[in-house]
Amino acid sequence: MGGDTTQLPSLQCHKENTKMLNREIYLHDPLTSRLANNGVAQVKDDLSKAAIDTLEYELRTFVCDGAYAAGMEKILGAYIQNIKSDGEQPGVWISGFFGSGKSHLAKMLRTLWTNQKLNDGNYARSLVDLPSNIAAQFDELYSLASQHQGLHAASGTLGAGAGEQVRLAFLGIIFKSAGLPEQYHLARFVMWLKEEGVLEQVQTYITENAKAKEGRDPWAHELKNLHVSPIMGNALLQALPGFASDVKEVRDMLRAQYKIVDDVTNDEMVTAIMDTLAVNGELPLTLVVLDEVQQYIGDDVKKAFDVQEVVETCSGNGRLKSKLLFVATGQSALSGMANLNRLMGRFQVPVQLEDTDVDSVIRKVILQKKETARPQIQTIIDNELGEISRHLRGSIIEHNKDDEKWMVADYPLLPVRRRFWERVLPALDKTGTGSQLRNQLRVVHEATKVTAEYPLGYVVPADYIYDQIATKLLNSGVIGKDIYETISRLKGGDSDQKLQARILALILLISKLPNDIEYGIAATADTLSDLLLENLLEGKHELRARVPKLLVKLVDDGLVMPMQTNAGEEYRLQTVESQQWYDMYRQQESELKSNPQRLEVFRSQEIQQYVRKQVAQARITQGNVAEPRTINLEFGTELPSDADKKLYAWAPEVPEKQFNDLARGANPDTATIYIYVPTTQRDELRKAIVELKAAETTIDVRGTAKTDAGKEAYAAMEYRFKEADRTKKAILKDIFDQIQVKLAGGQEVEGESLAEQIQNAGELACQRLYSKFKMADNKGWAKVYNRASTQADANALEAIEHNDDADKHPVCAEVKRFIGVMKTGREIIDNFKDAPYGWGKDTIEGALFAMLASGVLKASDGQEKAVDAKNLDRSSVTQTKFRPESVTLSKVQIIKVRGLINALLPEGQNCSTGEEQSKLPQAIANAKQVARSAGGEAPLPLVPSTSVLTNLDIYSGNDKLQQAFDAKDDIQSQFTQWQAQADLVTTRMNQWHELTTATGCCKGFAIHTTLTQQVDSIIENRSLLAEPNPITPLLQQAESALRDAITAKLSEYEDEFNTCHRDLNDDSNWLKLDDAKKNELLANRSLSSIPSVDLSSAAAIYDALEATSFEQWNDRISALPGRFDAALKDAISELAPKVKHIRLNKPMLESEDDLKAWLTAVEAQLRSELANGPVVPS
Repeated sequence: MGGDTTQLPSLQCHKENTKMLNREIYLHDPLTSRLANNGVAQVKDDLSKAAIDTLEYELRTFVCDGAYAAGMEKILGAYIQNIKSDGEQPGVWISGFFGSGKSHLAKMLRTLWTNQKLNDGNYARSLVDLPSNIAAQFDELYSLASQHQGLHAASGTLGAGAGEQVRLAFLGIIFKSAGLPEQYHLARFVMWLKEEGVLEQVQTYITENAKAKEGRDPWAHELKNLHVSPIMGNALLQALPGFASDVKEVRDMLRAQYKIVDDVTNDEMVTAIMDTLAVNGELPLTLVVLDEVQQYIGDDVKKAFDVQEVVETCSGNGRLKSKLLFVATGQSALSGMANLNRLMGRFQVPVQLEDTDVDSVIRKVILQKKETARPQIQTIIDNELGEISRHLRGSIIEHNKDDEKWMVADYPLLPVRRRFWERVLPALDKTGTGSQLRNQLRVVHEATKVTAEYPLGYVVPADYIYDQIATKLLNSGVIGKDIYETISRLKGGDSDQKLQARILALILLISKLPNDIEYGIAATADTLSDLLLENLLEGKHELRARVPKLLVKLVDDGLVMPMQTNAGEEYRLQTVESQQWYDMYRQQESELKSNPQRLEVFRSQEIQQYVRKQVAQARITQGNVAEPRTINLEFGTELPSDADKKLYAWAPEVPEKQFNDLARGANPDTATIYIYVPTTQRDELRKAIVELKAAETTIDVRGTAKTDAGKEAYAAMEYRFKEADRTKKAILKDIFDQIQVKLAGGQEVEGESLAEQIQNAGELACQRLYSKFKMADNKGWAKVYNRASTQADANALEAIEHNDDADKHPVCAEVKRFIGVMKTGREIIDNFKDAPYGWGKDTIEGALFAMLASGVLKASDGQEKAVDAKNLDRSSVTQTKFRPESVTLSKVQIIKVRGLINALLPEGQNCSTGEEQSKLPQAIANAKQVARSAGGEAPLPLVPSTSVLTNLDIYSGNDKLQQAFDAKDDIQSQFTQWQAQADLVTTRMNQWHELTTATGCCKGFAIHTTLTQQVDSIIENRSLLAEPNPITPLLQQAESALRDAITAKLSEYEDEFNTCHRDLNDDSNWLKLDDAKKNELLANRSLSSIPSVDLSSAAAIYDALEATSFEQWNDRISALPGRFDAALKDAISELAPKVKHIRLNKPMLESEDDLKAWLTAVEAQLRSELANGPVVPS
């Protein structure tokens, strides 16, 4: 914000002679007082004269009350308590919105901590008016300091130092507070010079010998170039004789000892702090202020962790913990941001600053009045309160009773205007650096200077803020160059042009108010006059007369355009581009007006959407069971043909008289709900829709603007769209408030809202539509269904307290009557869910299943197979056919049929009471399967006949049970025979497979032909089940032949084995071995013994053949000589470990010459190998 102190436009021409000017009412004359720091405190250890002068001003203007006093008391109290108890010092987190004074409070704490001496010789405490309790705390702190090596304070921002390296940045702040260089290696070097006692000597040498340059500190320059400075080297050689031989060696030593580091460890950091600050090995009472820590951390998780680690390390270190206090600042409370949460454990003392604290500072520092002036100010305010209170009446920032409490203190700022600025500035200044007026002392200071030389009664107009920020807004692109230049040009003209410029500035400011909040502030002539008024005592009426005339002139000049809105005639800035937008808007408006059919569709949609939404909110249920009912909505001129079967809400667009005639003329027993929507304000609604759609289309077609003028035009059209939308909604609300709801016959339905009226009407209408619902209104139907479907309980209706026959219950009687001869489940459900019944699924299916379980009905699936209550799946009910049952069985008959069913069912299955109809088909199917198992393909006999079972397939329901009862003895007898024969089939088929296997194994034996002939005869005669068993003798013959053949092969193997073993025992080499080695070598070649074969049973014979076939026996016998030769070779190798086996080439020899040549080659090969040791040719 600029520091423009130009006089208010109209005040330049209207100075008056009065007893008192505005400048005379202030305790500090705004024209002579200064705002040393522009209202923004910086927390850093700057000891320059200018910085100390600024600090002196800040101390004199420090207002230690409210949250500032509470925060300082809280900080000092916690620190002193922990010093006394030698406890760890928790960190302090000062938070508040931008400009709330966080840094100012921290800076005052840091200054008062050490009671800093100022340029004029005064000390900080002497300039500050502290509350007594806080003054006492500082006194106690100073007293404790005398026992703990004094006081020390350091302050700064982490971002100003080593950037990403938090430890180095923190040490830079510590070093600077102690008068050391901020860089780690340079600080360490200076501390070494101090320890050696030569610092002043080295500094003096450099000052005297360094090349002088204006504005440059020789010591700082040479220190910065420590590693390459020849002067620094010479200074050290002179101060420390014998330190090094020459400057080069000095440089090398400095580079090695004081390296530029990227980071330090936590231990190195703690050591550096102690080396810097400790007095006699003890740390003084130390305050460290880290300003804008939140801004430094941002969203960087690593920085947050590093800050946490630094604070934890220092606070937890035994040499530091009770003496070192961290105070950090940030805009948000620690709990307000996820990335700051990790710091909560370290900064446990929160100090939150509020808006009211800043207001207090502004009133005391800038606006504080002389007590002698207060009566005159109060008189003017009292006399002009009517004028002041009318400003922006009806808006959310209008005058309120609390304003009067602060009007004298805030004069010449009016509360309504301050609130106006507070809402406009954030929209204009997206960075937040200047958006909070009450957080910016400079803005208020400049405002007091603008009105200082004018008579009491002149106030700061609302457009003042434009002059303060216009240049900045232009540079940041918030406002366009055209409008900026236009306002600037008019400000240089006559009085009318200057007022036009101010009007344009205000229209611009109002246009920047956020659209997402309804402020109730529109750029009308009255609003502009309210905000432009600067003299409360004179000229009010003249101003209000001039503004409308000048607005007309601005419209004629094409600088603004009027808009008719709810607020009246409102004005928006007009540019070349906004004119193009406006022309397109008019084009869209004209097209819509020329298409009444389309407009009528839009109008009807608005009304119908509302009615649909209200009807959708109704939740209609009927009876104790809360059966849900659906309301069907109709907007046509006639009711649908199924209105007698469904619940309809009819909303025809007809005049009220016609609507009443329709409702009253309808049969009072019908269930239709009549909704009357007033047909008034059609033209007004169409007009609002035209404006809305035209603005919407213009925005869509023109798209997002990129130029400043385009953005202004876009904002204006968006505002026009929202105004039209507000108008449309207001008209619709008026229409909807007059909607009526009636039932057929004319009965009016009451309710607080249309949704409630529909709810009440629906509950009455469904009683009319579903007149037979009451007979089924029982919550127990679900239990009836469960008992009937899961247990086939004939008494399932007991769940609804019905103990008579099932078909005597009213619901069951209705269902049975409808079924007649036969109906599908779909037909039954569709009939009883519609009017006049309206029954639920549980009721209808509960009745069906109860009658199935009790034998009143019978059911069959799509293939006409009988199903009972227990096995009828609920999902299949709609495809199931239901018929009344005609045959009745006695309980004895049912029991016997059940016994038959249990006999026929597979083992593990049984038939319970009520399952006879569903389990009988399963039992018959199983019996047929058993019959099929009693015969089959040859050599089995043919499958026995099952005609006694097949005869039952043509019956169903109780008829089928009756037929089964009549034939139960015959069925039982045949089933027993089929079971016995099926068991015999299993045994004989196993033997048959053994015989065919044995016959195959005997191929090549003399007996094979006989066996084959007998097997073929059994197949031909299908005599597998004949008695005596034809398979047993054949099996015995085959197995005997196989046993003899295996025994013969085993004897042949044994003879060859014994022959080879004797030859091996005759070999001289073999005889040289002891028995243990012989046995080992034979075992290695699996020649320890002759294998034995088990032939004691048929299974053993087949296992022996599986292990070794006759062909394999021949191979094993042939392999025995080779295996014994291998054992002999093993023996020779054992006796002559160095013997080498030579494989000789074995070509085909066809002549004497071939033989000689081969022998010559073999001789040469063997002689060559013999030179290396014994060989064994092979």
